Amino acid sequence: MFGFDIFSSFFGYALGFLFDLTGNYGVSVILFTLIVNFLTFPIAIKRSRSMSTNEKFEAKREELKKRCGNDAQRYNREYLELAQKEGVNPMKGCTNLSVLFTIVIFSGIYSTIQRPLSNVLHLPKEKISQATEKLTLEQKQQKGSDQLDLVRSFDDVKPKLDMFSTEEIDKISKFSKGFKFLGLNLLNIPKFSEFKEMLWILPALSFVFSALGTYIIQKTSGVANNVQGIGKYSVYLFSLFQAWIVSRIFAAVGLYLIVSSITGTIQSMIIERFFSYHMLKAKKESKKFSEMMESKV
Repeated sequence: MFGFDIFSSFFGYALGFLFDLTGNYGVSVILFTLIVNFLTFPIAIKRSRSMSTNEKFEAKREELKKRCGNDAQRYNREYLELAQKEGVNPMKGCTNLSVLFTIVIFSGIYSTIQRPLSNVLHLPKEKISQATEKLTLEQKQQKGSDQLDLVRSFDDVKPKLDMFSTEEIDKISKFSKGFKFLGLNLLNIPKFSEFKEMLWILPALSFVFSALGTYIIQKTSGVANNVQGIGKYSVYLFSLFQAWIVSRIFAAVGLYLIVSSITGTIQSMIIERFFSYHMLKAKKESKKFSEMMESKV
């Protein structure tokens, strides 16, 4: 999509700069993810506050519904008054621009990592298309990831890449050597790798950090106390799903998802500790009480 391409191109320049700086794609992805999460932190705070406001509003709306009973006219009138008082737009519906923006950013980052030749090295798309056609079926690991397949099989397919200039060949060659990270080849897919390659550790880490993040968020926010029975564990299904995804995509993309889980958990803890509705309300009441006591002195 057009919006994703804009973000992919922008993120590509940033990721390319970090790669030139570090010479390692894994380190570049980690730094890149940290920077993006830092820059989007205000959006996360706004989304958290919006969720807290909506949670408080929904509780009052349910109470209003009980009070009005079957009197729909009274309910509609008081509902609009309540929405105006709470600062909630009843016509907004379920659409949340901050969530949509987050999805667009994620898609742009995913595309950046998945298509490095066009987004990071910024090679001509026509040449990339011609080059990926030189790949054999054995050299293709995943549909839609021809660029990473080309980088992974560069040494084997290099004699066929006469569409690139010498300078472009040198860029791809240098780039292909930067995908070793802590002994892991980020150009391979865990599902299709041998056990000794240790790529299985990425889906495992993905599940552990995602599940740990969910647990910490539930504990700090108090959500876990309101959920009973099997519902306490159903939230971990997403962690399993993410681990399943990581096992079936290139390790470079899986690394991004793992780092995102870690930074997302840290973000949520900071927001809950310093920016949540309950914390802000407590600070406001504490300040109000202090002012009241001072006025009596």
